[in-house]
Amino acid sequence: VASQAIRFYEKERLMPPPRRTDANYRRYPLEAVDRLQFIVHAKQWGFTLQEIRELLMLQDANGDRAQAKRIASEKLHKVREQIKHLTRIEAVLSKTLSECAGEGPMQEGCPIVEAIAEQTE
Repeated sequence: VASQAIRFYEKERLMPPPRRTDANYRRYPLEAVDRLQFIVHAKQWGFTLQEIRELLMLQDANGDRAQAKRIASEKLHKVREQIKHLTRIEAVLSKTLSECAGEGPMQEGCPIVEAIAEQTE
């Protein structure tokens, strides 16, 4: 993880301020490393910084699992919607690629460009 990202997470209060050495270097305890790994993994799963903040606050406060479940459930719903959208895009791209000869001038028409132009979603 880039040092700028760690500083950003500190500024966003996702990471606690680190201890400093006499030379002013940051020193992170293992708990901070674990927290950083959680943030990175949550981002990879598509959680927003606000959702990550909420999950961390629940963890820090020994909060209610129902809240964490609600956040994860909402994320799953969004992921499923994204999958549906990407599946539609994949189908259109696949169809137009098979329809496109890949030869000749564009002014004669191109199924790929036409499909993109017609797409309303």
